Amino acid sequence: MNFKKAGVKKIVIPIDFSETALLAIEHAAFMAKLYQADLLLVHIVEHNWQSFSIVAPEIKFELPGNIFSLIETKLQDIAERIRADYGVNASTLSTEGVVCEEIVELARTEKADLIVMGTHGVSGFAEVFMGSNSFRVVTLSPCPILTVQTHSRRVGFSEILLPIDNSRHSRQKVKYTAELAKQYGARINILGLLEEDDRGDLDKFEKKVEQVRIFIESCGIQVTVHKRIGGNLARNTLEFAKLNNADLIVIMTDQEENFTGSFLGPYAQQIVNHSWIPVLSFKPIEVDENISWAQPYN
Repeated sequence: MNFKKAGVKKIVIPIDFSETALLAIEHAAFMAKLYQADLLLVHIVEHNWQSFSIVAPEIKFELPGNIFSLIETKLQDIAERIRADYGVNASTLSTEGVVCEEIVELARTEKADLIVMGTHGVSGFAEVFMGSNSFRVVTLSPCPILTVQTHSRRVGFSEILLPIDNSRHSRQKVKYTAELAKQYGARINILGLLEEDDRGDLDKFEKKVEQVRIFIESCGIQVTVHKRIGGNLARNTLEFAKLNNADLIVIMTDQEENFTGSFLGPYAQQIVNHSWIPVLSFKPIEVDENISWAQPYN
């Protein structure tokens, strides 16, 4: 995905009419105005009743006949307000099915450049094994996702947190973050994160972080550099974000494989589920392992 104006053409916003979903709309509409993008407002009627029918098949459930008419009316009201307030094109769609699956499929068929959705966060058993709908969409989405929590009431970004670790995928988000910062007029705070076991690579890692700093500075963006070594890297990131008033965290999802298929790496999982500020998540793409960090940040 390219965050230049010519690149962001369509943003999908799943809406369940909750407080966080309505807040996500404001973030998406603000971004759409910056990038002159179109918005697609989507509501999905979840098939929870199908799961219940397996337990009690003798009980039959039917959706109210006018449910989609009522939903479409509410969506149209929101779309009209967005057009009036932000001057961007907003269309609507209502359908039924499994929420995460429908969102991912819509992103593919609509060729979305970005999904913006509210998340309530999860913990405990749900965090390890299931996660929220937003967590599962981040795992499966074909495009980047901006997740927004209830606390993210201020629309717009001025302090972007860019965590950089020692993984070969970490550099992939640098160019996109720089382009986003230019559009928002934001400063980038680079946070170098190194595992305690990798302390011996500190000099090499600091050179990598310095290359990122030079690239961002060459884009005419204000940038600061910090580092944290050891401990829980996700917790370090969230604590840094709070202490430095960051209003966006940009991460790679670093997906892994297990018996259930593809799932988020532990760092991304903790950030998406526990961040009180918006998180922009990118899925890694396979690159040559020998590529230099000094190469263009594609």
